Amino acid sequence: MKRVTILAPRSSAGSLVEWLQKLGIVHVEDAVERLGEDADLKRPALPTVEVDNRIRQLEAIEQTFDAHSPRKRSLAENFVTLPARVSQSELQHVADTLQVVPLADECASLAGQIQEHDRAAAAAEAEIESLEFFRTLPFTPEQLRTLRETTAWVGKLDLRAWERLLRDDEAHRLLALQELTREKRTVCICAVALSAERDQAARLLRRYELAEMRLPDFEGSLPERLGELQADVKRRREERKTLVGRVQALARARRDVGIALGHWHAVRARVQAQNGMANSSRVSMLCGYIRARDVRKFNEALAREFPGASTTYADPTPQDKVPVSLRHGPLGKPMRFLVDMFGLPDYFSFDPTPYLSLSFLVFFGMCFSDAVYGLMLCALAGYLAYKARGYENLRNMCVMFLYCGISTIIFGALSGSWASDLWRPQYLGANNPLLWIKEHTAVVDPLEKAVVLLVVCLAIGLANQLYGIALKAYGLLRRGKTFDAFADAGLWLLVIPGLVLVVSPLFFPTPRWAFRLGAALMLVGGIGLVLTQGRHEKGFVAKAITGLVSLYGIVGSYGCLAFIGDLLSYTRLLALGLTTSIVGMSFNIIAGILKDVPDVGIILFVLMIVFGHAFNFCVSILGSFVHPARLIFLEFFGRFYEGGAVRFRPLSLSTDRLIVEQQTA
Repeated sequence: MKRVTILAPRSSAGSLVEWLQKLGIVHVEDAVERLGEDADLKRPALPTVEVDNRIRQLEAIEQTFDAHSPRKRSLAENFVTLPARVSQSELQHVADTLQVVPLADECASLAGQIQEHDRAAAAAEAEIESLEFFRTLPFTPEQLRTLRETTAWVGKLDLRAWERLLRDDEAHRLLALQELTREKRTVCICAVALSAERDQAARLLRRYELAEMRLPDFEGSLPERLGELQADVKRRREERKTLVGRVQALARARRDVGIALGHWHAVRARVQAQNGMANSSRVSMLCGYIRARDVRKFNEALAREFPGASTTYADPTPQDKVPVSLRHGPLGKPMRFLVDMFGLPDYFSFDPTPYLSLSFLVFFGMCFSDAVYGLMLCALAGYLAYKARGYENLRNMCVMFLYCGISTIIFGALSGSWASDLWRPQYLGANNPLLWIKEHTAVVDPLEKAVVLLVVCLAIGLANQLYGIALKAYGLLRRGKTFDAFADAGLWLLVIPGLVLVVSPLFFPTPRWAFRLGAALMLVGGIGLVLTQGRHEKGFVAKAITGLVSLYGIVGSYGCLAFIGDLLSYTRLLALGLTTSIVGMSFNIIAGILKDVPDVGIILFVLMIVFGHAFNFCVSILGSFVHPARLIFLEFFGRFYEGGAVRFRPLSLSTDRLIVEQQTA
């Protein structure tokens, strides 16, 4: 990456930024921030009100379309947003011809009318429900409203409260009570009291938490009112249907609206880039970053389009916020998905993608560890990768899962897991193909050799921890920090193996020379850590205390306690692998029982196998991804990784929702 500074006549600043956006290879940053606020330069301060209004209008149009004319989404679109692909000519045509303001006004009007009809219809339906209740009563609301000497209440009570009310002496004195309807634990009642005792009766009913139903107030009879309301609901539903039809007709322009929204996002990015320039009275300065491989192309194009402009280049410094653009071959690119999830590496560090790929695939395969599930994952990931071939990021994710499927097949075959133990003769018969394959590929049975596999998992964890520490040393050496590499990484490469050799006799027989070697490594490495880990502290006492506690892991680059905790985390590889296998065995056992059902046993067997293993596949794949990712992001990345870099985003016509093809200089 190169820092680039472009100087151009102030009169051509706008056209320069517009050209840079079409070129799409320069990451623009704020020039005044780079130069400092004290520089005698000013920002253009171009207004963005019109652009923001257009974006809001287009987003409101899309929301109206999505609410009342939703389109069918592909499987991939249920997980990620797929940007539309357009040519520059189509983009310009839509930007010139789409009438945004009239379309936004019409959509807002239609959406408002639809909402009004929905509210009115909902209110009418609620009133109908209330009136339907009063229709079932032995008296009409008109009769209750015309009472003179008495007051009536109609409402709902909890069943227990109703039973207590019936036993209440004061209620017997004040009220005439009648049960109207009963539903589960709720009773609808009518209570009548003399008007002179209305307040006392009301307080009594409130004490029992009567949910009063207000008497409907309308002119005419109850049937007439119900007819009016039902006719109103029908009319509003028909009018709503007509309005939705008009929205659906407008929604034919959905693609154009999406393209226009991408265009206006690009316009806003262009205005912001121009506002990030630094201007003097005659000259405009634009600062940014460009890939080193694009410098020659950029110089030639700039000289051709803007002869009066000039450029300077410089190497980034550690004080710069350098954007990062990772570059991989076609086989390694899919694994970058994991790095993108965690955050890009610091520019002056190194790309961890090739270093984590093998570890992650091994972890995933051990967790999923079923050959049939691996074949299913390969088929699904391959299909999705084919469907997403026009969208690089989504395709890379699918290809990564294809790699995971291959790893799952390998570990599933080695452990003899084919849809768990579906290869057994009681399920598929003697000499079935799965049994033959299992007998010729299986190396170890996880259920019979669980302790052995536990040791293997711990050994893999140890190797991965040492690998991460070695990568820390590599990163420090790349920066020229040789002593830091020795003190913060090299010494731990002595202490950790020494610790393992010292404690190994507690678990299995170990030669005496191995114990002595481990003690020597721990002693040498421990002394080195005590002497070096407090080197940044002031005073001898602070240095000594920091060096001592660094062995434990409270401060410093690592720690024995952190090592033990991280190492035990790798036991989840065995646990998840066994869980996948045992759940699959459970479904096989159930299917085997159903197989003996007369007449339909084979059908039930097949259905249980298909749906049971599909369920196990969906549940297990989540854990098989999450836990290896945790081992990478925490136990592995925690040893060496420095993230938080800014992604290289060149000023371009393309946005997150729009890919503009055939860009030319």
